[in-house]
Amino acid sequence: MEDFYQKALHYLEPFHQQVPTWLQKIKVEGIQDRVPIVRDDMGQYLKSICSLLQPERILEIGCGISYSTHWMLWGSPGSQVVAIDSNHVRLAQCKEYLKESGFEDQVDLRHCWAEDFFLENQQQFDLIFQDSTKKGYSKMIEPIHRSLKVGGVLIVDNIFYNGKTLEMTEAQEKKYAKGVALVNEFNQKISQHPGFQCTFLPLSDGTLLAKRIA
Repeated sequence: MEDFYQKALHYLEPFHQQVPTWLQKIKVEGIQDRVPIVRDDMGQYLKSICSLLQPERILEIGCGISYSTHWMLWGSPGSQVVAIDSNHVRLAQCKEYLKESGFEDQVDLRHCWAEDFFLENQQQFDLIFQDSTKKGYSKMIEPIHRSLKVGGVLIVDNIFYNGKTLEMTEAQEKKYAKGVALVNEFNQKISQHPGFQCTFLPLSDGTLLAKRIA
């Protein structure tokens, strides 16, 4: 099945819009520096959702070096983004990439942990993209629910935890069993949350699309 998925991605590649130079650069340098970035299928998904919704305000939890940030802004160039990350080195890279792409005035970079951000946050967002430490996902459900407008959309990446929620080797079980349990807990909890309408997709490393309904 994985082989089929990769073949499908390869087949579809020529039909996508030409990726801007500034986005290509972030990807190349992210791979060279071994910085975690979203896969291109997730990038295309983020772009499409943002293009359809044109969210006025976006919150990105775990922006890394802004690869996913730029995918969203490519889809919705008029959006304002609050992008948070706990790594100050990566945030410094974000600033440079945003200058090069021309989006620097639209992105409010915050050096903080998500938990600390939500303690002080008074804003509500049209779209929230969560791609931070997977083990902390469950703790974010209620703060995210409060910070998302009714009718707003939550996108969560890596709900397969790099495939480990689907299958693990014996060695992986010893190392990642707790992390897998926490990701499974998040998936179960949010699927049963009365304030969200959830759709789970086998896209990229597993994707959640949830709408706040109450």
